[in-house]
Amino acid sequence: MLNSSNVTAGPWLALVIDESAPIRLNPVQEDAGRGAEQRMTVSMRLLLLAFVALLLAGCSVSSGSRNYSRGPDRAQTHETVPYVAFGSNYERALGQRDAYQISGAFLSAMASEPNTSMNWSARRTGAHGMVIAGDAYLRDVDFARGRRLNAPIGLYTDHPLEPTQGDYEVKQNTNVRLGPNTNSPIVNTLTEGTVLEAAGRVRGQQWLLMARGGAVIGYMYEPLLEQRDGGDLLLAGGTSRTPTYCRDYRQTLRLPGGIDDSWSGTACRDRQGRWYIEGAPQLGF
Repeated sequence: MLNSSNVTAGPWLALVIDESAPIRLNPVQEDAGRGAEQRMTVSMRLLLLAFVALLLAGCSVSSGSRNYSRGPDRAQTHETVPYVAFGSNYERALGQRDAYQISGAFLSAMASEPNTSMNWSARRTGAHGMVIAGDAYLRDVDFARGRRLNAPIGLYTDHPLEPTQGDYEVKQNTNVRLGPNTNSPIVNTLTEGTVLEAAGRVRGQQWLLMARGGAVIGYMYEPLLEQRDGGDLLLAGGTSRTPTYCRDYRQTLRLPGGIDDSWSGTACRDRQGRWYIEGAPQLGF
């Protein structure tokens, strides 16, 4: 430890460390030492700031925020879906660990092609099962007129749609995307002359949700399309609405002792991209 009582003033400074023999430093040497110490302190601070910046960058990358590059379903983190076993006769027999495992399979199924089996198992409880999702479809779209409106897997639906309809022709080869911007995944490319229908216009943007053969195919950039005669009609009494993206599913469950169960249901995405089970309470497990 440094002892201030052992530092003497004058042209020479005597610095005593741990009461041992004094080490004499002239003023020039002392200034040089202080300069080196300050430079080392600054370097350490810079290194520390760089380390903190890396940590923050890592957190932002792994935070599971939604983005168009991966699609809204694939961006969702593995969390417990509320009431994920709703509809099972043995829902109350399942614990939180079971719910977490089911949720992982459930989210994977919702991000996968129809009829893809996603298995799960909970080692501590011995329970296991399977989740299978069906086709994706949209609700709350005036274009559907009460019909089931199938949609691509992972379609982005957080933008309100103006109830526009009519036939459009592709003016040049044009991409069809999962979301209404050029960063969203391409699901198809249509050639010049292709005719299709508008299922709605994204409010405040030049993007149309397009349909073909009675099913939604994705979003297309309106300037690359040409209205055909009699196209682009505003539906009478219609107002802008945000579509609801849903998928039907089936689940199976086996509990220790040979207890089996199976059930089906419908899951939909809310505006924050979280899945909820239709008919189930909105909070808790």
